[in-house]
Amino acid sequence: MTLTWTGDAATATQLAELAEGHSCDLRPAEEEGAVVLTVVVIDEDLQRLRDTVDALLVSFDTIESDE
Repeated sequence: MTLTWTGDAATATQLAELAEGHSCDLRPAEEEGAVVLTVVVIDEDLQRLRDTVDALLVSFDTIESDE
C-alpha cells in the first residue's frame, strides 16, 4: 500500500517520524517548493496491512488537525 502526502517540510518531518514507528519505507522528495512524502507499507498479511495503514491515517490526521 502506498500513501502519498504533499505539504510543508515541518509537517513532513512529523509524519515521517510517525511512519518510522510502523516499519514503513519512507521516500521523501521535493517538488516545486513542497515536500512529497511517500510511505510504502508492505505486509504479507492483509489484516496487518490494513491495521497499519489505518493507524497511519489516524496518526497523520492528528498531525494535520493540530495545524
